[in-house]
Amino acid sequence: MQNRNSGIRRRGRPTVTDAPLRRAELVAIAADIFRTHGYEGASIDMIAAAAQVSKATIYARFGNKASLFAAVGLHSVASMRSDLDHIETRGRPPQDVLFDFAIRITGEVAQPDRIALLRMAIAAKEQFPELAHALHDHIADTISPLTRYLAALKAEGAARMDDPAQMAAHFINLANGGLRFLLTDDFADDGYRQSWSRQVATLFLEGIQARR
Repeated sequence: MQNRNSGIRRRGRPTVTDAPLRRAELVAIAADIFRTHGYEGASIDMIAAAAQVSKATIYARFGNKASLFAAVGLHSVASMRSDLDHIETRGRPPQDVLFDFAIRITGEVAQPDRIALLRMAIAAKEQFPELAHALHDHIADTISPLTRYLAALKAEGAARMDDPAQMAAHFINLANGGLRFLLTDDFADDGYRQSWSRQVATLFLEGIQARR
């Protein structure tokens, strides 16, 4: 059976085609180390040993531990963008589309690995404020599929709002339940997520629907 780290074991300069893959593998291994030991407890030595690469390789690609942790956080957030990009919006009732956005968002924040990384990012905010800003900006980009959908509703006259990007941010906060996703395990229950997402879609739609 192939070892999960086998892609990183190859020595020498990576080719143009395999360099992105090897970087992704290194980020995944670093994420495991950070989740297990926390930001302060994790070290470049640990990550290099787990990935079976030299410390020089990690420093050459990421610069330092803080930059590597930022790469881990950004990679985690980016996967949500991929999920949201695949939501079909054309020819569907807004209620159904918004439900799909809500259920995907709550599904992402229900993942224990992602919650652990977000908690670490929050804890490291004072020490690395630029990391918190980078994650915040990346989250805004991540929900751009929702922003585009809301902008389309506004253009069609089906919704009223001043700033679709701001409304998308309000939607994701409503879907996440504020701090609920950080403080409880409610979203781990699929039935709860379904019910919650239906309520979110209904409440949000009632607030933005154009009055006839």
